[in-house]
Amino acid sequence: MQWSRSSREYCLRTDLDGWDGIGYKVVAKVGSRYLSVWAAENTEYAIGVSVRDEARPNHGGGLYVCRSQEAALRHRIPARRGGLFMAPRALMRCRCEGPFVEYSVGKVACTQLTPLEVLPMPRGYLHSAPSYIRPLPERPITPTDLQGRGAQPSDGMRAETSALEAEVAELERRLGYR
Repeated sequence: MQWSRSSREYCLRTDLDGWDGIGYKVVAKVGSRYLSVWAAENTEYAIGVSVRDEARPNHGGGLYVCRSQEAALRHRIPARRGGLFMAPRALMRCRCEGPFVEYSVGKVACTQLTPLEVLPMPRGYLHSAPSYIRPLPERPITPTDLQGRGAQPSDGMRAETSALEAEVAELERRLGYR
């Protein structure tokens, strides 16, 4: 794949080295329907039914998946008006067909996506039904309360923060803020 860090250009590819074409997509589950978290009712997914949207560089089009289940569960979809950001989520394993555009942290835009199965979401995943609700503290927690606990961000949190910062920078560039 051709990618320039300075210009953040992502190129269209007919195949991606080392990838079997199986992608994972987090979707909104609304009743018995599976809908795009981002596009809401405009994009519906059903097992065995292919969906097409031509993949284009710089988030210009395509159906977005992650190469691994773990990457899909770590990926955070930025909020947008009209999306289904508060809906319960489901994870789909999908067959993906090109052309493709590969982005950072395992994210891929494909041209055709066919959902193969719905996988269970892990316990505690954002917007999935909580199995345990932590009680609120007796009083509000202040920064002073947190000092001295030795809490440091994990490597996973740092990696996710870096990935989100890169995605925000790319979106700001596309919107002309940079």
